[in-house]
Amino acid sequence: MSITREPRLAWAMATKSASKAAPGPWVDEMPGGHSSMTMLELCAEYSPIWSLIQRMEREQPDTAAIGHVICHADTEASNWHLDDAVAALMGRVVAMIPNWGDGRAWRQAKKDRVPHLIRIALLERRENLSGERPAWQPERIGAVMHEWYGMAITTRDWARDWLPVWSCIQVAVDDMEADALEPVSDVIGAMIRRERIAA
Repeated sequence: MSITREPRLAWAMATKSASKAAPGPWVDEMPGGHSSMTMLELCAEYSPIWSLIQRMEREQPDTAAIGHVICHADTEASNWHLDDAVAALMGRVVAMIPNWGDGRAWRQAKKDRVPHLIRIALLERRENLSGERPAWQPERIGAVMHEWYGMAITTRDWARDWLPVWSCIQVAVDDMEADALEPVSDVIGAMIRRERIAA
């Protein structure tokens, strides 16, 4: 069995194999010009995970959206789920902030920036699937916010102004990502156990 044990990569491989299973002139080459397995073998190998993802899309669409945004092999397809992922995370983040309704602590301009901070957190997570890159610093978060969304945030007092909500966003992303990937890990484990029994 050549399936990966890493659930994020397994999600990506399952979505890649599903998109390649559609009719079309697909090339079965990996970087370097060598194919480790044909596309049909890839589709067969990852079909249990793809089936799980499809079931999750039907039964837990918010959870599936998080998985797709963070792990989908195709960035464009990943972005189809971005609004749903942000809405799900926004609900969790707002629930974690006890003074969200306080108009003085949370002016509308500050509230308007939170969904964009969630998008940035998802982008950061997507670009660091291995977890080996350092976390983005406030200056980079502020720059992305300004360049992509045209909204300025002052990062000079990050710890006071934005770190509390950024921390809530990270906790919400961690929780929902775990909800999406734990079932993938379970399927991988079951597949490995079945192969050991069959051997």
